[in-house]
Amino acid sequence: MMFRGFWGLVLAPGKSYSQTVDASFRVSNAALGTDIEGETRTSVVVTVDDHKFVLCSLTPNKIEQQSLDVILTEGEEVTFEIQGDNTVHLTGNFIAELSEDSDDESDEDIDLNDFTPEELQEMIDEGLIDPDKLLEDSDDENYDSDDAEADERIREITDEEEAKLIEETESASEEEPELVPIKEVKIKKQAEKKRKAAEEAAKAAEEQTKSKKTKKEKANEKVKANEKVKEEKPKEEKSKDAKPKDEGKKTKTLAGGIVAEIKKEGSGAGAKKGARVGMYYIGKLTNGKVFDQNTKGKPFWFRLGAGEVIKGWDIGILGMNKGAERRLTIPASMAYGKRGAPPDIPPNSTLVFDIRLVDFK
Repeated sequence: MMFRGFWGLVLAPGKSYSQTVDASFRVSNAALGTDIEGETRTSVVVTVDDHKFVLCSLTPNKIEQQSLDVILTEGEEVTFEIQGDNTVHLTGNFIAELSEDSDDESDEDIDLNDFTPEELQEMIDEGLIDPDKLLEDSDDENYDSDDAEADERIREITDEEEAKLIEETESASEEEPELVPIKEVKIKKQAEKKRKAAEEAAKAAEEQTKSKKTKKEKANEKVKANEKVKEEKPKEEKSKDAKPKDEGKKTKTLAGGIVAEIKKEGSGAGAKKGARVGMYYIGKLTNGKVFDQNTKGKPFWFRLGAGEVIKGWDIGILGMNKGAERRLTIPASMAYGKRGAPPDIPPNSTLVFDIRLVDFK
């Protein structure tokens, strides 16, 4: 089962709305209208096959909207009405059944951008798609960067309260092959050259004075040569053990408690404040639920550092270069704060974004 297409109905006081359901749909939310009359309660009533039920009750300035999960199937006789003085807006989605042959179809025939976050979550729960492959399967070339315009799917909502800093970071998902630092290679080569030069110089001096030196002098020179070699060996061993302090570091904590996990380095210069950047991303709650995504086709464009997105993005994307990938764990104070972004993002939510910088200019 998938949710496809928007469904909505405006209920006015004193009127009823009856129909025989010809296409199954789901009612997911009820909200008071923009014009409020009085402060008394307004109830939403549904009659299904001659049985009446109260879906919810809304009160101005207290409860002005309510999330629902009511599915009405094809062929049912349904009547909606309200009891009270205020207009109520019902919203939801039409329901489409997945065919049994859908598993035999090629993945290339499905455009994931055509689905809402709720549909994607349901497909993930049913094992139809792998969320970790959404970014890998994205196409970086199917867009026009000159014509692309930033949309407003991510908006900044300021919050006066600061959330606690995230102290624990996620370990790297994959181990990178260990690289030998350039500095270490240079030290090894220099030590080897010095050792060989010392040996060659000792041999040459020994040949030149061989006929003039006594056995005691030869013994003394051999001792000196051995001591010189011993002095070179600790230097060589020390150079082998020397490693950059930051080698293997893949996770860092930024301003405001934002945790950035470096999953892939890109190429070229890093994006600076004021640059116009194009992003692919998947937005999830800490429980893994996907609430927004853009992984294919036209990237999401915005002006970096201009306040067009949440603070966590302005800070977490700064310095990324083209093709770079990160996982940003953003506390509520750097995202949507104590109000959240209902119905998908609850209040005080920590958000997790898997992002890729497609291009910037």
